[in-house]
Amino acid sequence: MSYVRDVEDFLLYCQLTKQYSENTVRNYKNTLDRFGDFLEKNKLVRTNQIDMDVVNKYRQYLGKKESIRKDALSLKAQSYQIVVLRSFLKFMIKNGALVLNPDRLELPKTRSRRIEFLSDNEIKSLISAILNDTTVPEIQKKRNQAIILTMFGSGLRLSELLGLKKSDVNEEDGRLMIEGKGGKIRTTYLAPAAKQAIDTYLELRGSEDNNNPYLFISHSKNKKRANAAKPLTSRMVQMLIKKYANRLGIYKRITPHTFRHSFATKLLMKGGDLRTVQTLLGHANISTTQIYTHISDKRIKDIHKQVFDGQDD
Repeated sequence: MSYVRDVEDFLLYCQLTKQYSENTVRNYKNTLDRFGDFLEKNKLVRTNQIDMDVVNKYRQYLGKKESIRKDALSLKAQSYQIVVLRSFLKFMIKNGALVLNPDRLELPKTRSRRIEFLSDNEIKSLISAILNDTTVPEIQKKRNQAIILTMFGSGLRLSELLGLKKSDVNEEDGRLMIEGKGGKIRTTYLAPAAKQAIDTYLELRGSEDNNNPYLFISHSKNKKRANAAKPLTSRMVQMLIKKYANRLGIYKRITPHTFRHSFATKLLMKGGDLRTVQTLLGHANISTTQIYTHISDKRIKDIHKQVFDGQDD
């Protein structure tokens, strides 16, 4: 059977059986389409024609390819291509196809990531800049405040934030039911400041857009325009964060994911452990959470210093 048809079957499996998110399925499709273009250029049309020689040539091709920003494709991005290809080959073997063993595809060794995070004071400065922005309607300011505090206090992925519905928030204790990657449900919580900000925002929203189930929505300046309330997009939230970070002169590379890192960092610095962080972030494997090991190591060092510095011999 052709590679194109096999990919279609795999994507359908990811969507229906694995219940992957629409975003994940789209990323898988784009990745496998890119590999398919490479195969087509080399006059290969069937999945069983993929061997290690083909994969190695593709990796060389990826190493020379540029990203959308015209930078060299990062090792992380190159690794993702191989991860998706391995998943595709595993699916083929599971369905009885004689194809390349995916275990032969090793990932490139990557450098340890530097984790950027925001301090409490930087979060307070961002909130202050949002609330003091005279160019933005009050309802947008309150919404933006609630968004920042929710990301910082709950460790949500951007897709999870955008998918939040009013019914997902437990009014009594601020508990959130989150549908994460692969459709997995987990529980996290709103910090008191985030819960208060959301309540204020929803009260200001009032009966306007009351039928809209989503917690955070777009608000048009032209209230007379039909369907003024629209879902927020990833781009809107990214631009919101970039706008106020630049205004404050925060020169870290701040993205929505930075708030997730900030959430995990604060938990660890205040005595949390990696297992707790893993659970609250919704990581399937503890290995993913171990990018924060250096933070917990610093806390252990500080505790040791407190206990033993100045101790009598």
